[in-house]
Amino acid sequence: PAFMVLLNTEDLEQAATNIGFPLMVKPAREGSSIGMARANNIDELRAAWNTAREYDDLVIVERWISGKEYTCAILAGEALPMIRLETPRGFYDYTAKYNSNSTLYHCPCGLEPAKEEEFQELALKAFVSVGASGWGRVDLLTDADNEPWLLEVNTAPGMTDHSLVPMAARAAGMDFPGLVLRILQTSVKY
Repeated sequence: PAFMVLLNTEDLEQAATNIGFPLMVKPAREGSSIGMARANNIDELRAAWNTAREYDDLVIVERWISGKEYTCAILAGEALPMIRLETPRGFYDYTAKYNSNSTLYHCPCGLEPAKEEEFQELALKAFVSVGASGWGRVDLLTDADNEPWLLEVNTAPGMTDHSLVPMAARAAGMDFPGLVLRILQTSVKY
C-alpha cells in the first residue's frame, strides 16, 4: 500500500493529504501488532503516531486496505498451506492474536487452488527478496478485487501452540517435533 515514514508533526498532515484516510499507523520495528492503530481522521492519526512512538522512533503510516488477511508460512524454500485470519476486531491486533477466543483460523484458507498458489509464489518471492532463508512467514491482505497486498515478511515468527507456522505445518501433515527438526535442518543448511 501507499506509505510514508512519519518523522514529525508536519508529516501527519502530509500523510492525510497524500495518502488519505483511513490509515494504518505502526512502529517500524515492533512485532505482534504492538503499537498499531487505525486512524480515520487527523486527531486519531496524531494519537496513533504518539502511541507508535512509544515503541519505536521510526513510525510508518500506510493506506488502509479493507479485505481478508492471509498468512503464508515458508519452510526450506517451500510455501506451506495458507491460513486466512478472521477477527471481529478492526484488524488482527495483539488482542486478536493472544487474548481472544473469537479469532478464527481457516486452513484451508478458502482461496481457489490457483489463487492460493499465486499468493504462495508472491510470498516466496517476498521472502527471498529481503534476504530471508530457512523459515519464516509472509502476511498479506486482499483488497475488494481479491488482489494481494504484502504486509510484512516475518523472519522470527512465533512457535507457540497458537502460532501460525505450527498451524500451517499441521495442515501440511507435519507434527510439532517434525517442524522443529525441519527448522533446525534449514538453519544448518542456510
